Amino acid sequence: MLTVRFLGTGPAGGRPGRGRSHRTESSLLVRSDDTAILIDATRDLAEQARRLTPVDLVLITHSHRDASGGVHQLDRRLSSQVPLLSARATIRTLRERYRRLSHLELRAVSSGQTVPWRDWRITPLVVPHSPDCTTLAWRLDHAGVSIVYASDIARITAKLEALCDRCNLLVLDGAMWRRRIFSHLEIQSAVATVAPWRVDRVLFTQIGRSTPEHEQLDRWLRRVDPRIGAAYDGLELEIRPPSGYRRRAGRTGRP
Repeated sequence: MLTVRFLGTGPAGGRPGRGRSHRTESSLLVRSDDTAILIDATRDLAEQARRLTPVDLVLITHSHRDASGGVHQLDRRLSSQVPLLSARATIRTLRERYRRLSHLELRAVSSGQTVPWRDWRITPLVVPHSPDCTTLAWRLDHAGVSIVYASDIARITAKLEALCDRCNLLVLDGAMWRRRIFSHLEIQSAVATVAPWRVDRVLFTQIGRSTPEHEQLDRWLRRVDPRIGAAYDGLELEIRPPSGYRRRAGRTGRP
């Protein structure tokens, strides 16, 4: 079993609002019984830290500050050495930006090459996002459970579909609603693309300011396909092989 906790589910700069419609910058914590993996360290780390347990590994999707602007804060919170994995270009940027990291050990990984770490298999994949950075989606495999995190994507590719094949949970870019920009997905067209995939569940993150309020968005998504929904800050799920999900902590009630 794995537990996923959405520390943040919003766009760069966050999203104002009330209840589940209020969102900090997107980040995910994945835990097994004895391991915690953090995906992205945002500029909202101080607010998200109340939901952040000690971490054993950090994965960074890209060098934009909504994904990596909290690296220095995270380093100060750590009391032991922790590896941080990302694309070579991102590691280079982080080394230039943060010259005095004491605990994070920055390591470059290659797209498509699985990294064995403890009893996990971690696979990065370069995805299209913005021309000024290299962006990764991440697949995490552990104890029969597979999670793919793809929070920043300009378009969906065949390689991403292959990365997601038979995964239990896909966390996907949901930045735009009935509008298109060059660096992010539009939710309605993304749903039409991923609905036929062999994926147990899809939850949108990076949810932008153009989207409806949370309950309206989540209701629309589930009408299209009951496997698809919208994540929110504080949502926590237990994922059991092959397809077992149980909603745990997080905000309850209406926004």
